[in-house]
Amino acid sequence: MNRTQFGALAAEPGQRTHGWVRVPGVEPPWEMPAFVIRGRQPGPTLAVTGGIHAAEYPGIASATRLAREVDPAALRGTLIVVSPVNSPGFYERSMYTNPVDGKNINRTFPGDPAGSAAQRVTHFLTTELITGADAYVDLHGGDLIEGLVPFAIYQQTGRADLDSRAQALADAYALDYVLAAPAEALRGTSYNAAAMLGVPAIIAEAGQQGIYDQDSVKRHLTGLRNVLMHLGMLEGRPATGARSKRLSRFEWMYADVTATYHPVVAAGDVVAKGQTIGELRDIFGDPVQALRSPAGGPVLFLVTALAVKKGDPLIGIGVP
Repeated sequence: MNRTQFGALAAEPGQRTHGWVRVPGVEPPWEMPAFVIRGRQPGPTLAVTGGIHAAEYPGIASATRLAREVDPAALRGTLIVVSPVNSPGFYERSMYTNPVDGKNINRTFPGDPAGSAAQRVTHFLTTELITGADAYVDLHGGDLIEGLVPFAIYQQTGRADLDSRAQALADAYALDYVLAAPAEALRGTSYNAAAMLGVPAIIAEAGQQGIYDQDSVKRHLTGLRNVLMHLGMLEGRPATGARSKRLSRFEWMYADVTATYHPVVAAGDVVAKGQTIGELRDIFGDPVQALRSPAGGPVLFLVTALAVKKGDPLIGIGVP
């Protein structure tokens, strides 16, 4: 049976409702703003989250706009939107983590009902939102110190039908790149947890450096509406531009020392393996680490801060 509510928040066919949904067992109380839009006609359930990272603003804004703009009379099935998930961090403008337990929420899926605050949040999302959905889209972008080129990620599982449905969601979103994460890729993420439940899912990344810009909001809104049309929940033909370029994995480079960071490439540049991409310098400006690209491909992610700590990610390259 398709999911038609989030926690206690529910709507009748042909109605839209919104409200705060509290995560059980978290103190101080952790409440998330949510919408349930239920079409007049039965159909699939699409679950959408934004603001797992509280300063990735275009995804947060586009989630709310979609929920307010979709007409229940024109919708088949149910659209459930939860954004921002990291509500405690939203007005704090928190980067990466939440201010309650200091964890990166998107490293704690599928969560633990007896765990820390973030683990309880992700357990609640896993059991009360993702489970029972027909598809799941998690909206992200570049955080406060992250340059980024738009891309979508889905999890490869080895299950041909599930993988093809997830790839179709990523293609429908119509961003610049689609990365198929290998089965051994990072655990603890939203899309990985959904895939383990058999729910096709993507992370959609658009926007950068914590900037609330309308071009990135539009990219997300177009992608979300495309997904609704792809699923048959809205009438129409998905808006498509150039075909998304395929990537097989991320290659990351990290800081070997605490230093200042001086890249000579930008997000969206295509680099060759071994190419100079910048250097680390000490606080006096003396070079301490030369940086050469570990792989060839587009720069999907680039830290834009001057200050970096040992172990911090510096650059993420998409490998074809």
